[in-house]
Amino acid sequence: MAATSVLKKQVKKFVDKASDKELRMIYSLFEINKEDDWWKLISKEQQKAVKEAIAEADNGQVIPHSEMVKKYNKWLRK
Repeated sequence: MAATSVLKKQVKKFVDKASDKELRMIYSLFEINKEDDWWKLISKEQQKAVKEAIAEADNGQVIPHSEMVKKYNKWLRK
């Protein structure tokens, strides 16, 4: 609980010093939080695909972005 209290104080200090742009960004975070969870909005098939992709990434079955750019660079230049 103490960590939460410290965090709240830090956020309040940030908000007090924030620019107009920063305040709008913070406000938009609160507005996004009010919206329905995107997970509930996608189909079961999409949820399954996301879970499979996360499992693959957790297992190291990923290709680095730099390798993908090299492989598909000819299409990226069009």
